[in-house]
Amino acid sequence: MLKEKLEKLVAPEIVNRILATEKERVLLSCEAEGELGLADSKAGGRGYVPKSMEYPRNKDGGPLSLLAQINCSEMPHLEDFPKTGLLAFYIDYFDDLTGLDFDDQTGQHGFRVLYFETMDEASYSAEEQDKLFESVHADFYPIVDGEFRLSGEITKQVTLKESYDFEQAYGGEFYDVLDAWTGEDEAKVDALFELDSSSSQLGGYPFFTQQDPRLGDEKAHHDTLLFQLDSGDDIMWGDMGVGNFFINREDLKRKDFSNVLYNWDCY
Repeated sequence: MLKEKLEKLVAPEIVNRILATEKERVLLSCEAEGELGLADSKAGGRGYVPKSMEYPRNKDGGPLSLLAQINCSEMPHLEDFPKTGLLAFYIDYFDDLTGLDFDDQTGQHGFRVLYFETMDEASYSAEEQDKLFESVHADFYPIVDGEFRLSGEITKQVTLKESYDFEQAYGGEFYDVLDAWTGEDEAKVDALFELDSSSSQLGGYPFFTQQDPRLGDEKAHHDTLLFQLDSGDDIMWGDMGVGNFFINREDLKRKDFSNVLYNWDCY
């Protein structure tokens, strides 16, 4: 199906170049499902945080909020991603930039990426976590309005949106490449753009409403999309934006989530 659509837009040799970028990702769906457990895959709500560690906080001591967590054993396996354990993403809802620091997008002060090999220890309960927030009297900017089950399926994706990955794959800047492919036919450029179905996902290729912060790097350290959460009915990054987290592939293989690049942007 994708090949047939591409053949209507670009020459056969270009079709082959695009298809050569195909890779697997876990496409995530987000559904309301009542109350979920602390260790379930979810967006929003309260998550699993063992009592042996301090609850994640921002640099001022305020509690961070669970953006999403992935119970890896509940997801189809993606190469180099953990098969088990819990991967969690916390951000600062007391900050109007939700913890994003443009001067240091890897400094885990306004956000945190946590990975737990097992969930054998007792966790702070949802009620105990709620109390941490009751004591903070500040503006609150939630991205996720509620608590929603995350489930995933393996799908394939090519890169056809402006990004570091696009430039690495095709050796040129986005619009220069697409203009060369289509003879500067804007309708064909738009049609190609729409064939890249980036969404909420693990792995695969990212998309941005503004610009990939990795552009300009000849060889970006954070070469792999770890997790991406798109806006929807109950999830909103500013004005229909998107949030993404990037990691180095070798760090991912080692399950080392201490050096992650966090980004979000909107229209």
